[in-house]
Amino acid sequence: MGIGSWLGLWFGLSIPAILAMYLLKRKFLDTKVPSHLLWQRVLKNLEANRPWQKLQNRLLLWLQLLAAALLVVALMKPYLWSSGGGKEHVVLVADTSGSMSAVSMVSGQPSQERLEQMKQEMKDYIKQEAKNSDVTLLSMNTEPNLIISREKDHGRANEAIDSLQAYFGKASYNETLSLASALTRDESDAEVVVFTDGQWKGDPSSIPFQAPVKVVTLDSKAGFNLGLQQFGVKDESGGKTAVAVVKNSSKAAKQAEVNLYGDGKLLTTSSAEIKPGASLTLTFRDLPAAEVYRAELEGSDDYQADNEAYAFSQHNETPRILLMTQGNLFLEKGLQLTGAEVVKMALPQEGGTDANPGDTSGTAVPENQPDLIVIDGAAPAFTAQGEWKKLLDRTPVWTLGGDGNKVNVNGGQLRLANHPVNRYASYNGVYIGSVLDRKLPDWAEPIVSIENHPAIIAGTEKGEQRLTFLFNLQETDFPLSAEFPIVVHEAVSWLTESGGKSLGRLTAGTRVEIPIAADTVSAQWVAKEGMAREMKVQNLEAETGDKGINALQQVPSVPGLYAFEQKNSAGKKLEYLAESAADPYEAQWGETNAKLAAIGQIAKDGKETPPTAVSDSVPAKSHSDERQVSLITLLASLALLIILVEWGVYQRGRSI
Repeated sequence: MGIGSWLGLWFGLSIPAILAMYLLKRKFLDTKVPSHLLWQRVLKNLEANRPWQKLQNRLLLWLQLLAAALLVVALMKPYLWSSGGGKEHVVLVADTSGSMSAVSMVSGQPSQERLEQMKQEMKDYIKQEAKNSDVTLLSMNTEPNLIISREKDHGRANEAIDSLQAYFGKASYNETLSLASALTRDESDAEVVVFTDGQWKGDPSSIPFQAPVKVVTLDSKAGFNLGLQQFGVKDESGGKTAVAVVKNSSKAAKQAEVNLYGDGKLLTTSSAEIKPGASLTLTFRDLPAAEVYRAELEGSDDYQADNEAYAFSQHNETPRILLMTQGNLFLEKGLQLTGAEVVKMALPQEGGTDANPGDTSGTAVPENQPDLIVIDGAAPAFTAQGEWKKLLDRTPVWTLGGDGNKVNVNGGQLRLANHPVNRYASYNGVYIGSVLDRKLPDWAEPIVSIENHPAIIAGTEKGEQRLTFLFNLQETDFPLSAEFPIVVHEAVSWLTESGGKSLGRLTAGTRVEIPIAADTVSAQWVAKEGMAREMKVQNLEAETGDKGINALQQVPSVPGLYAFEQKNSAGKKLEYLAESAADPYEAQWGETNAKLAAIGQIAKDGKETPPTAVSDSVPAKSHSDERQVSLITLLASLALLIILVEWGVYQRGRSI
């Protein structure tokens, strides 16, 4: 038993005060009066009384003294040491990294998933070692995930444990431990318990703890794992060639059989034996064209997250650009540097003798539809009607300058929005004297502005990309800038990729920049193939901000092939394919990380001490595995009960 505060002894002065009240209580003698005429005389005699009396055995006195004594002890905050109930606050750290999805090997035989085994271990720990503790649960995602905090209801704590899922991205090992350290920094009766499979990728030795730390390692050993480390497709003279790199993380040689699919159809199969700990490269030649190729390891091993990989065809088709201009050498050369096939359509000079509005010769619609139409200056009148208008409606269009009222901006500071055209541009040193003063179309969104005046606008109209420079290139020094060919290249890339493209192979949970069409009203991640489809991952809505859908999106955390689908108000979809891949570090199985043993605590004297292992024995006189149980509530309840009894005695008078 211990005392939390000796200041409560001051209330002990109430005990002599109660005794003094009984000592100074007036005492009168009972007197028989034969006649009421004697009342006056009797009252005079009774005026003399004894101020000090001998204490008598009265029940009220003992009840009052007992109540006062209990209150004194309660104010001293007494407590008892209780064993087996755990600390007052227990912080559970769950290793939910990708390796926890592997199948446990117990006695050489496959058992349940490591994650399920860990959940049961955590529930057993709460039931046996922390049955009287407040529970905090942390898991590891891209950032530490605080699931519950100081939960007293262990039923809810078990429900939170059941909700744990494996995270296949780069797990926040050190950050989660740092949060656990911060949560217990100022607590004298707390502990941190780390549950892991031992495949710890962080370095916990540098994280100080002021509370005891326990490490519970699952009783299982790693089985065998074959994983696709790399997979890619390239163009060669004979067709497509795919290369897959398979690694054997097991301690024994394994036979690997890889199936190669193109757009969901089986194309070919290759197999080879891989030595323990070694990697092997498999090559697939003369493959037919496909949008998406998938390599799959046939059979099952103990870790499924790295058994599939995807590759996307690189479209090398040369875009065809129709350039309508009165003459702009810089723009023409910039377009040619993109590798595009540029067809120049000369327009008559303003005020020239060859300008004849009624002459339609040379204005026939091209037989082969261009991939992009670039209009330098004012659009010719014939483009606003007939077949030309239909062509412009179904083709991406880039216009530069034109006629109309202008606003002087006198080389003001340019402000850039997040857009693919601005990806590598800064416009430093570019002077723009004036911009066209036009009402922006419904599809337009300013991507470059000068003093709140739009200078470059972009968007999507009727499903086709649109880009407009609201200034004439000839009136600026932008074509002389080193950034000019870069901006032209990015503009052509964005305009000619209106059908979407692949985002490549991305680590699960990371963030990727995705071009968002200006008329997009909704977007979501849709699982197409792989583990994500097998696990029936629901569609994930895109992240949004104050200005609509964010260009920076988080890749889904479950491995597989996804499509980032954008939809406009007309229902037209724009799709970007991406592979969400598990962190390759999680497949590098080995011995238990020895750095886990370096998790220490900073004692009150400032010295670093090793962690408390689960199997460590505690000295008989130590309270390291016990917790303080306060007696304040019990003593206060007893004092209240005695006061109620005292009131009953007082009401009965001297009959008790």
